[in-house]
Amino acid sequence: MKLIETPIKKNLDLEYFYPNITRFIFGAKAIKFFKLYALDRTQIVYADAYDKIDIIMINTKKKITKQEVDYVIKRLLNTAREEVEVHVGIKNEMLQKGYSFSAPRKDIILIQKTIE
Repeated sequence: MKLIETPIKKNLDLEYFYPNITRFIFGAKAIKFFKLYALDRTQIVYADAYDKIDIIMINTKKKITKQEVDYVIKRLLNTAREEVEVHVGIKNEMLQKGYSFSAPRKDIILIQKTIE
């Protein structure tokens, strides 16, 4: 597995890339900064929201494996899985609340780490 940072050359909002996912997870909460990564065919959003760090893993073709989640936690957060919250049912929660996707989404996972 290889984690690659995707460069952003324009001043764009995170909501531009993933409008429904951003509205569902962050609501009206402010985001300090964000970075985009790619892990094979999985898109990863790293967002610092002042009180916690959110990592959103999105894949359009397959389910995201436990090994991929553990790899991202170790590489981006420098911590173990036991010290973060992993939410695997985000896609189903969004569909139940009436959100739709502009592109097909096979799996969405949210990883949250609270900052002391």
